[in-house]
Amino acid sequence: MADLTFFHAAGVFDAVRPGLQAGAGLLVDDGRVAAVGPPDEVCPPGVTRVDLGEVYLVPGFVDAHTHVTIRPGEGDQHRQLVQPPAWQAVRGVDNLRRMLSCGVTTARIMTEEHGIDAHFKAAVATGEVAGPALRIAGRGLSPTGKHGSAAGGVDGPDAVRRAVRANADLGADHIKIFTTGGVSSTDSSLEESNYSAEEISAIVDAASELGLMVSAHAHGGAGVDLPAAAGVRSVEHGAMLTDSNITTMAEHGTWLVLTNTILFHPSGIEQGDAREPAILRKVHQARESARAVADQVRAAGIPIALGTDSMHGLFGYEMQWLTEHGWSTEDALRAGTVHGAELMGVTDVGALEPGRRADFVALRRDPLADITAVYDVAGVYRHGCQVVDRDGFTRPAPPTPTQHEEHR
Repeated sequence: MADLTFFHAAGVFDAVRPGLQAGAGLLVDDGRVAAVGPPDEVCPPGVTRVDLGEVYLVPGFVDAHTHVTIRPGEGDQHRQLVQPPAWQAVRGVDNLRRMLSCGVTTARIMTEEHGIDAHFKAAVATGEVAGPALRIAGRGLSPTGKHGSAAGGVDGPDAVRRAVRANADLGADHIKIFTTGGVSSTDSSLEESNYSAEEISAIVDAASELGLMVSAHAHGGAGVDLPAAAGVRSVEHGAMLTDSNITTMAEHGTWLVLTNTILFHPSGIEQGDAREPAILRKVHQARESARAVADQVRAAGIPIALGTDSMHGLFGYEMQWLTEHGWSTEDALRAGTVHGAELMGVTDVGALEPGRRADFVALRRDPLADITAVYDVAGVYRHGCQVVDRDGFTRPAPPTPTQHEEHR
C-alpha cells in the first residue's frame, strides 16, 4: 500500500467515459492511475488519502503545437528562433513554467534550433526544470528562403531525406515541415505549396522508415492538399482551408491541429507584429476564414487537437475558442487532452484511466458546465506528484527512470 494514494475531489472528467463522475477521485499507484471512482468503491483500506476539496479533476492538457523559446507577443518570431542558445535557454525555463502552470503536462514542440528542444526534454525528464513532458521535432524542414527557413533551408528529395535522418539521430519524436507560408511572414503565401509532391513524399517515406510521423505547417490550398494526400499525420494551423482541403483531409484521415490563440488573442501576432501592415492583413484574413470554416471542419469529422503555438500559459483559450465556435465543452476538453495524445500516437497520457500516467489538473469549477473553469487552476500533478500548487508555485516533477520511458 506504500505507493498507493487516493486523491478525493468533487468529481472527475476522465476523457474516456462521457460526462463528469460526481464524487469521484483518483487512485494512483507509483505515478500511474490505478482506478477512478468514488472512494467507497475504489479506495482500499489503509491507503493514503489526499482530500483536494471542492475541485474537479481533468487529464493534464496536451499542447499539441508549441515552441520552447518563442514569444509571439514580442514580434519577429523568426529572429527569436535563431537567437544564441544561452538567450533561448534563459527564456525557455520561464516559458515551460508558464505552460505547466496553466495545466499543460505534455507539449509537442514544433521546431527549435541548436538542439535546444532535446536539451530541455532531458532537463524536464531528469527533474532539472519544471515543465511538461516534451515531444520534440528538432529543426523544421522548409525550402531555402521560405517561411520557417530562418536558420537555413532544405531543398530537393535527397536533401530532405538526409534532414529527416539527422533529426531522428538527434532524438526527434516526429518531423515538422513547412508547406505554406505563415501569417507572421510578410512575403509568404498561405496557400501555395513550398515543397513539391515528390519532396513531401520523400519526407514522409524517410520518416516512416524510422517510425516517425510527419506534421505540416500549412494553411490552405495546395499546401494542405499535397501533404494530406502524401500521408502526413496532421495539418498544423489550417486557417485558410478550402472545401477541397477539408474533403482531402477527411478522405485521408488527416488530423488538424488548431492554433487559434496566437491568431485571435490580442497578445499574439496582433501585438507582436502590429507595425507590419502586411502581417496584420493576413491576421484579419486568417481570422475570417477560420471562423467561416469551423462548422465544415466539425461536420466533416476531421479529428482535431489543440496547440497554443508559443502562447505560453494560455492553453485554456484554445478550448474556449472551440466552444465559442460550435463545439461542446466535452468536445473541447477531449481536443485538449486525449485527442492530443492520440495525434502523437502516445498511449499513456491524455486520459485518466488505469495504466496511464497520473498527470492531472485540479480545477476550482466544473469545466463541463463552463469551459472558462479551465483558467481556474487549483493544482497540477505529474506522475501523481504536485508540480503546481494553489498559489501557482511550480516545481519539477520527480525524474523519470529514463527519457525513453517518459511515453510508452
